[in-house]
Amino acid sequence: MKIGVGSIVLALYSGLFAYGGWNYLNFVTEKMINPYRTLPLAIIISLPVVTLVYVLTNLAYFTTPSTDQILMSKAMAVDFGNSHLGVMSWIIPVFLGLSCFGSINGSLFTSSRLFFVGSREGHLP
Repeated sequence: MKIGVGSIVLALYSGLFAYGGWNYLNFVTEKMINPYRTLPLAIIISLPVVTLVYVLTNLAYFTTPSTDQILMSKAMAVDFGNSHLGVMSWIIPVFLGLSCFGSINGSLFTSSRLFFVGSREGHLP
């Protein structure tokens, strides 16, 4: 694998995407009961928890197999599940699908709030 500017930018963008969901909280402050307390608390608690889970997951993915297995793998999570979870390896794709569904749900909820509030304030035709 060649290391270049494109590979570094792709790695940084992928990391940014993985940790970038917390900013959607700002779009739904109108629906929160006590946003001045709840919003900072949600960010302060969720950011370290998600970071810790991601780091520990990646640590498990990349310390278990050999370097050749990592380079040959097309989906490291699936290979990890197959080698360590046995008959329960089906759970990795299910949780991956649920994670994608949750992300889409959050994006649709927050995006629709932008249009709703914009039209209510008269900023949209």
